[in-house]
Amino acid sequence: MKLVTLTAIAALSTTPVLAQSVELDQARADYHHAKADAERAQAQQDDAQAQADDALNDAAASQARANAAQADASTLQSQANAAQTEADIARNQANASQAQADDAQGRADQATANRNEALDRAAAARNTIKRY
Repeated sequence: MKLVTLTAIAALSTTPVLAQSVELDQARADYHHAKADAERAQAQQDDAQAQADDALNDAAASQARANAAQADASTLQSQANAAQTEADIARNQANASQAQADDAQGRADQATANRNEALDRAAAARNTIKRY
C-alpha cells in the first residue's frame, strides 16, 4: 500500500508541473497566434491605407481634370458669346442695309412712275402738236 500511495503522491505532485507546463505552452501558443493576428491586421491596415491614398490621388486627378474641363467650357462659352454678338451685329447691319435697299427701291419705283408720267405727258403733247 505504501508503494501505491507513494506512486499516487508522486503522480499528484507531477500533475501541477504538467498542468503548469501545458498552461505555459498554451499561453505561448496564444501569444504567437495573437502576434500573428496583429501582424496580419497591420498588413491589412497598411494595404487599406495604400488603397485610400491611391483613391485620394485619383480623386485629386479627377478634380483637376474636371476643373480643366470647366475652364475649357467657360472659354468655349465666352467664344460662343462673342460669336453670337458678332452675329447679332451682322444681323443688325443686314437689317439696316435691307431698310436702305427698301428705301432705294421705293425711290426707284417713284422715279419710274415719274418717268412714265412724263412720257405720257410728252406723248400727249406730241399728239396735240400733230393735230394742229
